[in-house]
Amino acid sequence: MMNCREHVSLRLTGKAAEGAPTLVGLPDVGLVGTIATSYIVANSDSKFVGSIDLEGAPPVVVVQDGKILDPIRLYRVEVSGRPTFSVVYSDIPVFPQLIWSTAKGIVDFAVETSSELIVSLGGVPEPNRFEIERPRVFVVSNDRQLAEDLAKKGGAEPFETGFITGHNAALIKVGTERGLKILLVLAQSHLQYPDPGASAEILTFINKVFKTTYDVQPLIEQADSIRLQLRDLMRRTAVSMSKIPKGLELEAPPGYIR
Repeated sequence: MMNCREHVSLRLTGKAAEGAPTLVGLPDVGLVGTIATSYIVANSDSKFVGSIDLEGAPPVVVVQDGKILDPIRLYRVEVSGRPTFSVVYSDIPVFPQLIWSTAKGIVDFAVETSSELIVSLGGVPEPNRFEIERPRVFVVSNDRQLAEDLAKKGGAEPFETGFITGHNAALIKVGTERGLKILLVLAQSHLQYPDPGASAEILTFINKVFKTTYDVQPLIEQADSIRLQLRDLMRRTAVSMSKIPKGLELEAPPGYIR
């Protein structure tokens, strides 16, 4: 495997949610996963428990309310007083040369916290998104039965044919090597505009599957202000995505000639 995958360190400074599913929201298509995980952290009893450091990443720290934070942060999320999720959240796009390292860091975190399931939240580009009131949600997993079961439970559709690219493809490969189940939950989304509506559909899926009760209405009502707030992150993410074959998700692989 690529050597760059080894240049990652995991720093745990607090008690993680042992055995809980790990939710991942990295900047990507429509910032769908970023918005969804940010909303989960903000609307839960959440505690910062660590960060992922990547060798070769530009020197960046986040200043929030006067506090110095690492850009890729790890949270313990409790719902109704019980540890429900671990969350991986990033304030910066994943640079293409660091995709493998990022995937390894996330998988290391899941293994360290005895998490057997990584759920990556994101978007799949939809050219006609402006004409769609409620985006469809698709799921794909390295465990096909899991994908079918959770699609039915969460009101989603199995992702049957296409390509997976970027950090999601790396997560599937690295997670499978380490014996973890990886579930991708992808909503139809604008490619280069923040899409709170798609994030709301992702959260609706999370509510159904994990029996949480996140209110998605504020995301819909505040969609315009959220898009404005995240426009710079979306711009930086679009530059990063331009170096990855985004849009392949819409294409059908050639398959086998019979």
